[in-house]
Order: sequence, then structure tokens, then C-alpha cells
Amino acid sequence: MTTLQFPTQDLPIQAITSGWLSQHKVQLSVLRADLVDPLLSGNKFFKLKYNLLEAKRLGHTCLLSFGGVWSNHLHALAAAGQRFGFSTIGIVRGEPEAATSACLKDVITQGMQLHFVSRTEYQNKNTPEFIAGLRQQFGDFFLIPEGGANRAGIRGCQELLPHGVDSTFTHIALACGTGTTMTGLITSTTVPVIGIQVLKGTGYLQAEIANLLLQHNLYPTAPWTVLDEFHGGGYARVNSDLSTFINNFSKASNIPLEPVYSGKLFQALNKLVTSSYFPDDSRILAIHGGGLQGNRGFFS
Repeated sequence: MTTLQFPTQDLPIQAITSGWLSQHKVQLSVLRADLVDPLLSGNKFFKLKYNLLEAKRLGHTCLLSFGGVWSNHLHALAAAGQRFGFSTIGIVRGEPEAATSACLKDVITQGMQLHFVSRTEYQNKNTPEFIAGLRQQFGDFFLIPEGGANRAGIRGCQELLPHGVDSTFTHIALACGTGTTMTGLITSTTVPVIGIQVLKGTGYLQAEIANLLLQHNLYPTAPWTVLDEFHGGGYARVNSDLSTFINNFSKASNIPLEPVYSGKLFQALNKLVTSSYFPDDSRILAIHGGGLQGNRGFFS
């Protein structure tokens, strides 16, 4: 098995210049986690780091996890398996015909074995009975929850922020799915953290983060808020306003976005800034979580 080596340098931070920011006396910078690795992109790099190290420490050679047909998590896991010598299994929510997606074609090429389950079955993915069935079918494996939502994933996300952030910025903002990255951030900084929820639903993400904190005996060191009104109709839902915003923002900033996470994050920040949500002289650090491979599902 290849030695597990990960880069340790701080991620680049890019300042954004725009009229909608200067008019409201707000500064916005972007932590370019999308640049950390071409395949283990964005926060997926951090979520997988300690999971991979723990799997190796325990002597596992096979990794199993879960995701949808355009899963950034499975895409990164398959690449990590190929790079570091693990075999990988992806439990996919959907029908086998979905293997024609560019994302799943990639993971198959990278050696991942796919097993498709119905949406009803997928809802039971964390139950002991479901996992026992997977072990009976596939044998021994190291289990990584969907999105890397475990202690190892949180630990990696605690390393996401560069040195000096606490004295430089007044707010940190990110798009949230499972809440793993946000849990890592709120336990590793004192800067207030704002999570932009990308799935429809009121209160679920606060509960998920609270559960992660309780389950892993962690305590927030920063104030945190989840805003659940910017999902744009639900997970992976894209309307013309979002598409237009992504196109305009990317052209002006030279920062590529995708519509599931980063696009909704920056659109939400635009709405918040222009509605005077942030006090004058606020200095916001937005986390670009990567996942640009998913653009092929919308703009190919």
C-alpha cells in the first residue's frame, strides 16, 4: 500500500472585489479549498484524511461508503483508494442505469465497486442490520459514513482553516450538507460561523450538528448559526437565478462554482450582504468546498 502523505501548507485565500460588497462596507475573501487536490477536492480531502489513516492503522484494505449518483464524496473516495492502494465499495442511492453518469463512470474507472439500493433501503444505511448485511455480502471493510460524518472527518475539518484566521475575519461562512465541516470549524475557531443549508428542511441541520457534538464529546468554541432559507427549492435544485448568479460571479472573480454547494453559498452571501445582514466593516471568509466535478450533471 502506498504511504499516506498529505500536503500540510495553508490553503490560498482570495479576496473578492465587487460593488455589492463595497457599497455595504463588507469585505469578502474565499478560502480556496477547491485547490487542495485535483481529485480529493475541497473539504472531502479533509474529511477523508484521518479516515484513511485510521483504516491503514487498523490494517484494512477495503473502504466502503455511501452517496448519490453525483456524489463528490464517492468521487473523492474512489480517487483516494486508487492513489493509496485501497479497494473501494460505493453504496449508491439509485438504479443501476445511473452508472452512466460522468461521476460514476469516473469512480468505476478508479476501481470502485458499486452496489445500488433503493431510496427506501438507503434510508436505513446507518442501521446495524443494514451494515451487517453489507458485511455478509462484501466481507471485511472500513466503514466511512456518507459525507465522512464521523470523528475522523470532523478532526480533518478542524485543520481546514489557515493560521491567523481568528484575528483576521469577523465571520466564516460555508455551505452545509451533513454538518461535518461546520462541526469541525465551530470546534477549531472562535470566529462566528454561518452555515448555509443546501437541503430543504427546518431545523434538521442544527440537530445533526448538535448530535455530532454530543456523540463525539465536542464543544463549540465559536458562535454558530444555520440559515435554512437559501436551499433554492431543495438539494441539487437549480433555477435560472442561481445559474445566472454563478455565471456572473465566476466571470467577475475567476473562481469556478457549482450549483449544489458553492453557488448557493455565494448567492446567499450576496443576498445577506445586500440586505445589510452583516454590520459595516465585516470581514467574511467563505469556504469554497470544491465539488466542481458535479458541474457535469448540470452544464455538460
